[in-house]
Amino acid sequence: MRINVLLISKMERNIGALKSMIDDEDIFVLGDSPGGSAALDKIENTSPDIIIMTLGAGDTDVLNLAERIILHRPRTFVILAAENLDVETMQSAVNAGCHNITEFPKSPKEFAEYIKSVYHNESIRIKSLSQKESLLWSSTVITVFGAKGGLGKSTISANLAVKLAEKHKKVALIDLDLQFGDLHIFLDIEPKDTITELVQDVITPNIDSVRSYMAVHSSGVHVLCAPKSPEYAELVSAEKIQSLLSLLRTYYDYVIVDTAPSFSEVTMTAIESSSIIFFVTGLDISILRNSKLSVSILESLQQTEKIRVIVNRAVDMHSITINDVQKIIGYPIWAKLPSDYKVAVNALNRGVPFVVGAPGSKISQSISGLVDILISGGTNKTVLEKEKKVNRKISLFKKK
Repeated sequence: MRINVLLISKMERNIGALKSMIDDEDIFVLGDSPGGSAALDKIENTSPDIIIMTLGAGDTDVLNLAERIILHRPRTFVILAAENLDVETMQSAVNAGCHNITEFPKSPKEFAEYIKSVYHNESIRIKSLSQKESLLWSSTVITVFGAKGGLGKSTISANLAVKLAEKHKKVALIDLDLQFGDLHIFLDIEPKDTITELVQDVITPNIDSVRSYMAVHSSGVHVLCAPKSPEYAELVSAEKIQSLLSLLRTYYDYVIVDTAPSFSEVTMTAIESSSIIFFVTGLDISILRNSKLSVSILESLQQTEKIRVIVNRAVDMHSITINDVQKIIGYPIWAKLPSDYKVAVNALNRGVPFVVGAPGSKISQSISGLVDILISGGTNKTVLEKEKKVNRKISLFKKK
């Protein structure tokens, strides 16, 4: 990727300052101009991808030029670098049709990231216009959560991601168990960078910068791994995660988020940003107690419509049944995954997801069933009927 840039400013010192701030192998400065008709001729002759113009207080001529470029050359993107970015300056720029406004750059790295971000976002917009695409929110963010460790969340996350990739979907897998995440082990990946390096190094992320910190699994899944050491977890803020997930869902068909078994700010941000919550539980009274408490928290966060209860390692037991799980938690069982210790452990030890290494196993077939439902966009009618019955029972119980 090469981004060709033209610089426009009436003041020579501003041109020099901008040039000193552009130090990136992907960004090439075609030249510069003081503005006016000379700038229009330069644009016509060089066809830049991006024009960067400096904007001072009361620079109406700069705004007029920006407006002409935006109207008559929509495939050339305009960035206004303001000396003082206040409300009045921003309003004037917006009125001229320019929404890429930034303060004068403080560092080459920050400026390069901003230029790439503008180029990527504007390119997508122009492509959508030229192809007459409808505005669709097709990306699905799935947060895999459980009220206790050892429920098999990471196993489900890894195999779900790989199976979706097999269906030719663009998939991102994010390990948000920031202290003890081990998704890389399930996929036999030794990450060079992790989410810690991403949030520390990248100030204004774009999809290209984020992908450079992701490992690529042989299935095609892009994986953003957890920090290499637990003490780095505190460097990843909830605000960074919210921005990250918003960005990823503009590029990937599915974003799978594996979480820690606790309601940290990061986990709650992932839950609130998700389209679906795969709530993993099991046939164990201790797990079910914690699951019931967790569901209450999700209800207080108004996230209940997203909940899809998955019972992992579902085996026939006399003490606790699937129906008991449904009654205790108060939600219908969306899916049951069979217990297959041998297949699951062998897959983990080899670093080969069982949907690849043992595709004929019952547990692989269960994951395939989940994927088919997700891709079809439908839901199991039996689940919906059970949900109505459960909701009626809960309603009657509350009235009493």
